[in-house]
Amino acid sequence: MSKRMDRFDNSVATIATDQAASLRKLVGGAGGQSIALTGGGSTGVTTLSLNLAASIAALDQRVLLLDEDESRHNAIQRLQLRQRHAFEHAAAREVRLDELLLSAPGFELMPAAFPAAINRLPPGRAEQLSDEYDSLIARIDCVLIDARPIADDHAPGLALSADEVVVVITPSADSITSAYATIKRLHTEFGRRDFRLLANRVRTLETAMALFNRVKEVALRYLDVSMKLIGFVPEDEQLARANKLGQPVAHAFPQSEASVAFAQLAAAMRRWPRRSSSADSANLMYRALELCRRLDHDR
Repeated sequence: MSKRMDRFDNSVATIATDQAASLRKLVGGAGGQSIALTGGGSTGVTTLSLNLAASIAALDQRVLLLDEDESRHNAIQRLQLRQRHAFEHAAAREVRLDELLLSAPGFELMPAAFPAAINRLPPGRAEQLSDEYDSLIARIDCVLIDARPIADDHAPGLALSADEVVVVITPSADSITSAYATIKRLHTEFGRRDFRLLANRVRTLETAMALFNRVKEVALRYLDVSMKLIGFVPEDEQLARANKLGQPVAHAFPQSEASVAFAQLAAAMRRWPRRSSSADSANLMYRALELCRRLDHDR
């Protein structure tokens, strides 16, 4: 009976792979590039992620936000959405990956926090999840990730496998320390050299540049990396009000300073060059799951 089930699972996986590949060819690509936002624990990554998702979607882009935050203040809770399943249920084959999708204002959102045992998936399950993800993002233009902080030496998150990483910085000393630690870990342990930084809770471009230069000066002193400031989001009371209302600020207060800043950032991010890929290249989900497996094997 067990061998029959294994053959059945392998057949299903083959069919799913064929369907995913056909869908990619039909719509002309393997889905949008993945952009992870990460930083220290109090840098406003979740607020930035959900508001950028809404602003990019307003440019007639199809956006998926992957939510790695499992706290009570994550994007799902902020937007007052009802979550029925977690990623671990999809990993355990209790539900399909697309059953995790939630409808947010203008975009889609999916809980994506890997469970502790994600590195011990049954044989072939990583490939199946990768195929399900392929089908899910085939018509997506941009995948944003509200990524967990990765400065500490804990289980790897999606930011380690994302196409682009945006490190969020604020004027606080802890934020500067976390930003450097994040860049150092991604560079020394995972070979990433290019980083984009986003200043949050600052009033002017001059302040944002000064903050960026502080991080850059320390990083370039010890690391062979490339860094670029992509913009800043001002401290705005209307942004805080929108959070309390469970809405993106562009929907609640479209004329606010924060709304204008997010619109400008969204327009700039839309022009970022896409990484070259083919229909046969490994997607974000497979890269992340394979990395978990390899890191666990090396322990």
